[in-house]
Amino acid sequence: MTKKAKQTWIWVFAVFAALIIIVHLALPYWVTSFLNKRLADLGDYRGHIDHVSLSLYRGAYQVHDLDIVKVEGTKQVPFFRTREIDIALSWSALFKGKVVADLAFYEPQVNFVDSEDAQKDQSGNGTEWRDVVNELTPITINQIEVYQGLIAFRNFESEPPVNIQVNDINATLTNLTNVDNGAGRVASLDVKAKALNDAKLKANAQFDPFAQGDFIVALRCEELSLPMLNDLAKAYASLDFKGGTGEVVMEMEAKDSELTGYVKPLFKNVDIFDWEQDVVEQGKNPFQLAWEGLSGGLSGLLTNGDSDRLATRVEFNGSLDDPSVSTWQTIKNTVSNAFLDAYNNQFEGLFESTTDDSAQSVDT
Repeated sequence: MTKKAKQTWIWVFAVFAALIIIVHLALPYWVTSFLNKRLADLGDYRGHIDHVSLSLYRGAYQVHDLDIVKVEGTKQVPFFRTREIDIALSWSALFKGKVVADLAFYEPQVNFVDSEDAQKDQSGNGTEWRDVVNELTPITINQIEVYQGLIAFRNFESEPPVNIQVNDINATLTNLTNVDNGAGRVASLDVKAKALNDAKLKANAQFDPFAQGDFIVALRCEELSLPMLNDLAKAYASLDFKGGTGEVVMEMEAKDSELTGYVKPLFKNVDIFDWEQDVVEQGKNPFQLAWEGLSGGLSGLLTNGDSDRLATRVEFNGSLDDPSVSTWQTIKNTVSNAFLDAYNNQFEGLFESTTDDSAQSVDT
């Protein structure tokens, strides 16, 4: 190779390297600006990201500090926030001739807010969230992982203010791109979390990613401290707990947007009324004392003597948009637990898809 040819190749390499550097430096700014313009109008919500970074060597980019707020909602907490979203091409899918992405959310938060002013409610209504995901990653998603997530229910206007959280959420959502081969649901969700700081919460779900309103869920929450619910109980039921623990077991299924299922709340050592705490220290009014005394007396009356549990079984059915609960059936089940057969904390295997294996996966 001549000296001139070598110089030409050196220049070509230098220009190519310079282009890569320019793209690597400029592309994140362009992508950040592009995404912020697309996220500026999300119906009742708007979003903003701080910046985007690239990991070209693995075909990935990272969205940093994404906030989504309700335009007419509370300014105290965003509806959604995450420290980072890692969006990476799935190499296993590429080897199969598919272009799909795996997503990882780091420290995501979802804040639901209840308010007397409907405009300040944060329930997620008013936006098509699939479109939001499509703005962030326009290619097909195969897997989603969540690390150290949080879901909160808040009411800043109640007395006392309410802040109930499910924290330390670690979840994996897989097989979103699998084609239904006639065998039924193909995607799955596994969740491990803590409710109210310490209670263990585990859930499994199966669903069809190609059909809306088609899923099955099994969930268990245990070692729940009832006094940790006091802000919620005081604000919405004028009750507070001195002591007690609880468990919740639930199975539900939706087919063609028709919902069926049950939830079993089981409580032990429930203590609602305490004279020193409620009268001497807090000076509650007579009506609230009477209500708490009546509630405490009923809880004692309806506690099963053998299992020492206050429990019931709440059945629900109907459409996803408007499910119904039988109040009288719930009362009957509560009385049945107290005086006949006590409810236990086991899954009932109500649906064919809820096998022993799925129940065990929640238990372990």
